[in-house]
Parts: sequence; C-alpha cells; structure tokens
Amino acid sequence: MKEIYFADKFSLKLKILILCLAGSFSIFIISIIFAFFNFNSQEDLIKERMYQSAEDLSNSIQDQFYERYGDAKTFALYFKNISGYSKEEVNYLNKLVKFYGFYNLILVCDLNGKLIVTNDENADGKKINSEILYKENFSQTNWFKETLTKRYSEDAAKGFTQVNIQKPDFNEIIEKVYKEKIYSTIFSTLIYNSKGDTIAILSTHPNFYWVENTVTRMYDNFVNSNIKTLHVSMLDKDFNVILDYNPSKNGNKTELVHDEKILNKYNLLKSGQPAALKLSKGEEGTLESINSRYKVKQINAYKNVVGKKIVDDIGWKLLVRFDSSEAYARTNYSRNIFLVLFLIIFLIITGISYYFGTFLANKLKHIANSLSKGNQILIQTSTEATSDSQKLSTSATQQATSLHETVSAVNEINAMMSKSSEMAISSQKKSEENILKVNEGKKTIHNMILSINNIKQSNQEIMEEVLESNKNISSIIKVISEIEHKTKVINEIVFQTKLLSFNASVEAARAGEHGRGFSVVAEEVGNLAKMSGNASNEISTLLENSINKVQSIINQTKNNIDQILTKSKNTIKEGEEVSKECVDIFEQILINTEEVNTLVYEITNSAKEQAKGIYKINNAMHELDNVTNQNNSIAEKTTQTAHELLKQSNELEAMAKSLMEIINGNGLNILEKVED
Repeated sequence: MKEIYFADKFSLKLKILILCLAGSFSIFIISIIFAFFNFNSQEDLIKERMYQSAEDLSNSIQDQFYERYGDAKTFALYFKNISGYSKEEVNYLNKLVKFYGFYNLILVCDLNGKLIVTNDENADGKKINSEILYKENFSQTNWFKETLTKRYSEDAAKGFTQVNIQKPDFNEIIEKVYKEKIYSTIFSTLIYNSKGDTIAILSTHPNFYWVENTVTRMYDNFVNSNIKTLHVSMLDKDFNVILDYNPSKNGNKTELVHDEKILNKYNLLKSGQPAALKLSKGEEGTLESINSRYKVKQINAYKNVVGKKIVDDIGWKLLVRFDSSEAYARTNYSRNIFLVLFLIIFLIITGISYYFGTFLANKLKHIANSLSKGNQILIQTSTEATSDSQKLSTSATQQATSLHETVSAVNEINAMMSKSSEMAISSQKKSEENILKVNEGKKTIHNMILSINNIKQSNQEIMEEVLESNKNISSIIKVISEIEHKTKVINEIVFQTKLLSFNASVEAARAGEHGRGFSVVAEEVGNLAKMSGNASNEISTLLENSINKVQSIINQTKNNIDQILTKSKNTIKEGEEVSKECVDIFEQILINTEEVNTLVYEITNSAKEQAKGIYKINNAMHELDNVTNQNNSIAEKTTQTAHELLKQSNELEAMAKSLMEIINGNGLNILEKVED
C-alpha cells in the first residue's frame, strides 16, 4: 500500500499558496528584523545627534563664558586710574552696555562698597534710574565680599584668574533700577592701579541672555527639522535648575520663561531624574526616561559643561531633551509605512499566489487530464500495436516459409535452365555440323552433276561412273542418314525444351505472384521450342523423302542398269533433273537448317537470358528472404517494443494519477472548501 504523507493531503494550489505565504512571511520576519535593526540604528543616530547637540550647546556656552570672564578683566583695565565719579566713565559704560546688548549694569565700587560709577542707559540707549544705586552700599553682597577676599572662580591652568562668578539668579539691584525681575549672572574682579594696588571692584551684571541666546538658536535649528519639543535644562553644581527652556509648554514661543518656582529651587537629583543621577556619577550620554513634571517620555542627552573655555569648578550641567514621540516620529512613521506597505505587499503576494496557484493547478490539472486521456489512447494503441505486431510476426514467419519454398523452386528452375542452356548450346553445335554436312552434300551433288555431264560424253565412262555414282549415292544416303540422326537429336532437344518449359510453367504457377514474370519467359521458351519442333519435323520429312527418293534411284539403278545403258540419254537427263532436284532439296535443307540454327541460337540466347533472369530472381529471392527474416526480427522487436510501450503506458498512467493526487491532494482540500 502506498504511504501517504501529511503534505500529500493538500492540493497543489493550497501547497503553492502555503509556500508563497511561508516565503512571504519569512521575508517579512527577516525584513522586520533588519528594519528594527535599522530603526534601532536610526534611534541610536537620533540619540547621538542629541548628544552632539548637547555638546555643541556646551561649547557655545563655554565660548560665551570665556568672553564674559574676559570682559570683566578687560573692563577693569580701563578703570586703573579711576579716582571718583566721571561722566566720561559713565559714557564709556553706556557704550559697553549698548554694544554688547545683554549687560544690564556695570558697577565700579570702591573698596568700602560705595558705588563710584555705573551706566545710566540700557542697551537700547534709554535712561535708567541708576541714581538710586549711588545711595546703596554693596559691601554686604556676596559678590563684593568674595571678590574683596579674592575668592575667585578660577582655573589658572586654563588662564582663568581673579574673577568671581555668582550663579544665575534674580538680581535685586537690577530689579530696583529696571523695576522688573531680571534673571542674570555677576562677574566681579578687582581693579588695580598702575602700581598694582587694589583701588576698586568692578562688577558686571549681564542678563542670562548670553546663555539663553545659544539655547534659543539651537531651538530654531531644531524647529527647522520639525522638532518642537526641545527641553533644555541647565543645572548648577548642586543639580538645581538654573535654566529651564521648554517652548512647547509656552505655546511654542521662543522667549524664555523664568519660573521662580523652578529656577534655583527645583533639584533634579533629588527628584530622581535618571540623567541627573548619571551625571552625579560622572557619566555622560543619552537615555530615555519619564519627565516627572510633564509625565511624558523623553530622550535625554546629559553632559557636563566642561572644557578649555570654562572653569570646570563651576559645575554646570546640561540636559537636552525631546519627547520620544516626536524624536522618533519619522522612525515610527517609517516603521508604520513599512508595516502597512509590507501588509499590502503580503496581501498582493497572497492574491497573486492564489491566482497563480489556481492557474498553475488548473493548467497542471488540464495537462494531467490530457495526459490521462492520451495515456488511455496510448494504451489502446500499444495494445493494438502488440496485436498487429504479433500478426505481422506470424505473417512474416509464413512469408519466410513461402520464400524458402520459392527460393528452392527457383533454384531447381535455375538448375533446369542451366541444363536447357547446355542442351541449346549442344543443339547449336549440332545444327552447325548439319550445315557443314549439307554444304558437303551440296558439293557432292555438284560433283554428281559434273559426272552426269561427263556421262554425256562417253557412255563407257557412264558405266564406270555409275558404280562410282552408286558409291556416291551411298555416301549421300549416309549423309542423309546422319542428317536424319541429327534431326532426331534436335527433336529430342525440342522435346526436352518443351518439357523444361512445361516444368517452368508449373513452378511459376507454384511461385504465384513472384513467378509471374518467369511464367512469361517459360511460355516464350515453349513457343520457340514449338517452332523448332515444326522446323525439325519439316527437315525430317524432307530428309525422309530424300532418302526414299535416293533409295528409289539406287534401286532403280541396280534393277535397271541395263536399261540405263540403253536409255542413257533419258537416264542422264533424268539424272540431271534428279540432280537439280537434289540441289534444290539440299538448298531447301540448307535454308531450313540455317533457320533451325538461327532458332537454336535464339533458344540459346533466350536460355542464357532466362538463366540470367532466374539468377537475378534467385538473388532477389535471397534478398527478399533476408528482408523477410529482418522483417520477422523487426516484428518480434516491435512486439517487444509494444509490450514495453504498454508497460510504460501503465507507468505513465500511474504517474498521471500521482500528478492528479499532487494537484488535488489525498485529504481534505481546505482551500477548495472555502471557495465552495
């Protein structure tokens, strides 16, 4: 019993569909893996870009810090000879404020905290209420006390010396002058005279715009890249927020909001912010976390603001953050597009697979049906071919037997024709001898005539010559007897020829269709034999008459020898007449003998041609015998081939059934059931 595997239970159409779906699904899985690797690479690239942005921002802040640090020292050099208030110094400070644009106040105080000079205009050139500052004493402020005691924010190795820095905060002094809260920093340094003595303290109060401006510029760049959820936080050494920039929570406005509840009060390390925790361990990098204030998932790039252009001891730190949904928007969009496209392609492939599976299955089914029908015809044909080949083999065997018999008969005829040809040649020789004998008889008759003429001259001579004539006549009788004997031989040859012609006709009749041509030849030989017989009979009759007449003359001569003497004239006359008549007879015998010779020659030629024809027939029969034997072998091989063809037809039928089983399946065809 044929073993049926599980896969054989399904139709070819379902197999093709399953195969295509499996291939598509495999490609889908592989593509998903590669796509997710790619998407992860893109996410890593986004994180690297964010970290690079944090690093660029750090560098920009350092550049600004380096300038602000240098500004304080540079400005201080201008006042090395200051002794008191001077309008010129005020104008100089106004120019500085206007030129830089972010300095709110530049103060020059004596060593007791008393204001010597300050700017009286803002960056726009408008007057400010700076007079009230001359009434203040700054000796108790942190920046004054730390500068006076030389507690600087410095790093001598980098060239940062003799400047005190206060962390960003809301400056009460600026608030008094500008009547508003302004978030700023303070850079302070000592002023030395030309002798190197400390004569005053210079304190710059730049708006924190010098840092915030770098942040807003970065935001503009990200907005151009369709990223609007930028959130930049700057922390001090203690992880307190000193800058918090999140335009997305401010209606996407680029202006910074200085939230007093956050600045210098909200500590990210204490709130457990993961990036702050990483920074506290001295680490830098990127991570994803939930913003504790806004409850959104963000990508964080965290970095310490350190470098050649800043005092590292300040301990500023940067957190550059984006909402993950926006940062990965393009990646998620690409991922979704990929999934949708693949789903569409998968459905298209499924449809195409189903179509081509159905098409191919129908085609194969049609081919299998055609193959089955053709195989049935082939089986029928091979069966008929087997039967026909068996009949052909039988017929070929019978034909071979008949041909063997025919060849045997032709061999016998060939032998008889050879014998007939030999007898014809012998007859021709005898006929030629008869002609010679007749010519000799003719010469003898002429001699006899001469003798008779000599008798006319002398009777005496006649008497003598009569005896000689008798002898000559006896010789003539012998010649005639010999001619008669030869004629009998010819009659015997004619009889044998007729007998051979009769036997040839019988054998030709036995040979049937193959002996038809030979029958015609045998008939012609018989006709020639008949003509030869007639001529021979005529010759025999003439010879018999001649013998009778010559014998009569001899008898008459013997009986009437005396009468011859008396009647010599009449006898001579009669002898002349008889001699003439003998001459005529011999002429006639010669003509008939020549005719017989001609007929015997023709018989000989006919016998030779007949022998050649029989020889060719014999060869043809042998070739036909060989062909028949070959046909018999071919018939046997055809029978074997037909049996083999029948066997292969059965195998082909089994293959067709297997193909139909592959196409239709052996088990339940789920797909076709669904179609039904």
